[in-house]
Formats: sequence, C-alpha cells, structure tokens
Amino acid sequence: MIYVGRPAFGQENNTVGIFKLVSGSSEALRTPVKLGRSSVNSIEIVNGLQPGDQVILSDTSAWDAHERIRLN
Repeated sequence: MIYVGRPAFGQENNTVGIFKLVSGSSEALRTPVKLGRSSVNSIEIVNGLQPGDQVILSDTSAWDAHERIRLN
C-alpha cells in the first residue's frame, strides 16, 4: 500500500486531482488519484500514484483551471 501525508483537500474513498512533480523538470501535472482510508496525518493511495512519486499536498485550489503548473 502507498500512503502520503494528508492533502489539504480530498476525503477518503474519493478521486481527486493531485499535482504530481514531473521528474527532471520544474513542472507538476494534475493526476487523478483515488484515495482510500485516512488518518489524521496520512491517507492511503488506492490508484494513481507509484512509490517514490512526489506530489503537492498544500492547497492548490488557485490553480483549479490548470492541468500543468511550473514551480519556481
């Protein structure tokens, strides 16, 4: 099973779009991720991410209209 820190959004047993960092670049792509069980600090990833993937867990609602963002 894969777990990540609990994101600022999303509830257990839902599918959400999480920005995943593109390896070797300064960009992140919105990726559909199915969430499973959660605790206070972490949430299970059922589908959409692989071990080692880096994601943005903070609130990204300001970029809801975008599928790709550039990081500084």
